[in-house]
Amino acid sequence: MPRKNESDELEERDLAYRIAQAVYDRRMELGWSQRQLAEAAGMRQPHVSRLEAARSLPSLDVLHRVAEAMGTDLTVCFVPRGAAKAAEVVAR
Repeated sequence: MPRKNESDELEERDLAYRIAQAVYDRRMELGWSQRQLAEAAGMRQPHVSRLEAARSLPSLDVLHRVAEAMGTDLTVCFVPRGAAKAAEVVAR
């Protein structure tokens, strides 16, 4: 398997951070502790902590369980490169 280049690693870290922030924000909206989310999603609290710390990219299975537990839909979409950056600038 080829080694990731620096750009790929930065993109992966950015994605992990955005996922972590979304999970944290929704958990705060619900007024839940990490332990409450973990119990609702069928995992342990340290796993939620690692997810929210953006230590690695979670699997789709984990994302699905967390989304279900928080009463949200998990949406994955493919956006042409550059289009997402342009949309972020417009949203600010």
